[in-house]
Amino acid sequence: MRGSVKFLIVFFLTFAQVLAVVALFNRWADPYHIYSHRPYEASRPLWMSKQLRRAKAYYIRHAKPKGIIVGASTSELGLDPDHPGWNSQVYPRYNLAFPGSFLYENFRFLQHALAVSPVQQVLVGLDFVAFNRFAPLSDDFYEKDLWTSVEGEPTRDAFRDVQITLLSLTAVTAGQKKLFSRGEGTHFANGRQIPERQENRNNRSAMVGSAQGFVTRLLFHPPAHKYCLFDQDGRNVNFDYLRAMIRFARAAGADIRLFIQPPHATLLEVLHYAGLWPVYEAWVQALAALVNEENHAESDKPPVPLWDFSGYNPITTEPISPSAEPTAPMRWYWDVGHYNKDLGDRIQDRIFDFHDPEREIPSDFGRKIHPGNVEDHLAEMRLKREAYVLENSADLADIHERVQRIMKNIPPYDCGD
Repeated sequence: MRGSVKFLIVFFLTFAQVLAVVALFNRWADPYHIYSHRPYEASRPLWMSKQLRRAKAYYIRHAKPKGIIVGASTSELGLDPDHPGWNSQVYPRYNLAFPGSFLYENFRFLQHALAVSPVQQVLVGLDFVAFNRFAPLSDDFYEKDLWTSVEGEPTRDAFRDVQITLLSLTAVTAGQKKLFSRGEGTHFANGRQIPERQENRNNRSAMVGSAQGFVTRLLFHPPAHKYCLFDQDGRNVNFDYLRAMIRFARAAGADIRLFIQPPHATLLEVLHYAGLWPVYEAWVQALAALVNEENHAESDKPPVPLWDFSGYNPITTEPISPSAEPTAPMRWYWDVGHYNKDLGDRIQDRIFDFHDPEREIPSDFGRKIHPGNVEDHLAEMRLKREAYVLENSADLADIHERVQRIMKNIPPYDCGD
């Protein structure tokens, strides 16, 4: 009997020592950047865990941003929340966008940010693929990391926070990777992703390859392998989440602004080849109608603007690096869907009506849309497309062939399922 008791004592003491070592290591490594208490420095490089949603959910508890950017990887890579067009009193600001993020996640992280601090400005980037009814949630999205329920009720769990950040093997793994990174950052402290080094990069391959990959990985996302904007009743819950984002932000007194992302014109051609251009137009029309409804419902508040930066203009029709010089730099784009900070700054120049004499912006880049002008806007887009297709027939022929090969393997589907 005494031997059993002694064994149990030794076992529990050993277990406690192991837990203490794990906790001390995680506290020292601080993979989620919540224990160091360093002053907020927007441009400081940070290593962020590949469980990025968890890492950012914890980090903004420390940063307590007053302004946030919400969206997918397009926003995360291209939009700098320290753009001077924001209200200077709204600080700090944070890029709360994630790769592969969909509207439910955007809505939930907006709720989380509002629960953490009094957010005063919100910029929302909208991507066509994020509205696919069959797009799955990301596997690193844990709602328990957030400080509020979907109904808006507080859900902070201090014990779980300690368990996740100090006592979990997930934190240990993240801490090890942070140490092995040797101080190299993946993100700036303001949440924007740090671009990878681009020396001798084959930009032509990146553009053409991403057009092909867009179809298989994003447009016809596995496992459903189909894109549907509406069901048989004309509904899509993603529009409901966007509507909820607008209402939650306005109820909190925040200035919320929306914009449609500016993919390279090649990506719009992919939509044509995949037979989804009418669906894209329906998406733009539905967004304009939704925002208009919300503005009319609360006409006593400043209207929520909706900008469209997509289409065919001198920026989005930037020539792809030629076959003879595939490493020739692209001025605006990393690939057909992702743009750089220079373009992101011009987007924000338009949205915030900020003027920098060193940044020229084509007059047809970016337009506020609403039900009164959206049909003319889309008609103009179709007209400009005709000129673009004629001028870029060689590059587009290659991409068209690649997309058609993929489409042969996409079985017919019914959006009424």
